[in-house]
Amino acid sequence: MRINNVVKITSLAAAGLLALTACGATTAGSTAGGTESPSSASSSAAPSSASSSSAAASSSAAEGASTGAYTAAAWALPITDKGDKLGAIKGDSFSVDIYQVATDVASKDSMFVDKETKENLLKKGDPIVYLNYVVTNTSSADIPLSHSLVTPKAKYLDWKYMGGMPSDSSSDGYKKHGLSSSGVKLKEKDPFVLKPGESFNLAENFAYTAGKETGIEATLTPQDAAGDLDHDKKEKAETTVTLK
Repeated sequence: MRINNVVKITSLAAAGLLALTACGATTAGSTAGGTESPSSASSSAAPSSASSSSAAASSSAAEGASTGAYTAAAWALPITDKGDKLGAIKGDSFSVDIYQVATDVASKDSMFVDKETKENLLKKGDPIVYLNYVVTNTSSADIPLSHSLVTPKAKYLDWKYMGGMPSDSSSDGYKKHGLSSSGVKLKEKDPFVLKPGESFNLAENFAYTAGKETGIEATLTPQDAAGDLDHDKKEKAETTVTLK
């Protein structure tokens, strides 16, 4: 079976087409989305006797507690579990719960086209889907992470092109749906220590087809004491889900 090459159009080489490399269409941290405010921050006015406890609750929510059964790490953005849960990935020391949060349309053309047909693989106005991934430390030990964190990536099982799938890189869509592609609070520095039972979340989007079988792979590479990635302890896990 012949594999079509995907090429990337750049402003510096408008006359030619570059073959799409094995890099994915989205990268964690490459698009800074919006954050969700803790529910306590929007609580209605209460008698003065309860104001101090409300303030304390808001402070606590900002530091950790988030939506549902998840406890956010101190460095992580608040966690949302809204949407349809499609499935989960189970690694040796971590898990990833997968939520289909929203569908929308692409705000602009992607940078990837089919080499033979010259058709853009994700045009402005094409449907896209947002998936949110909640990563949890299921082990009994701290997991120090670098800026690469644990980054799940989705790809349709019948995706015929090399590399990942194109996405809408605009941050507006993430903000609109209360999501983030980074997962980390601003100004936080690595190592990002994920303690046992703690979680963080991050999202991605890509071209949407309802009912599509989608493979999702997650890789965890912890950081060692010197600040380098410890590839000897790398973990990979994957699953297949069906989009709603």
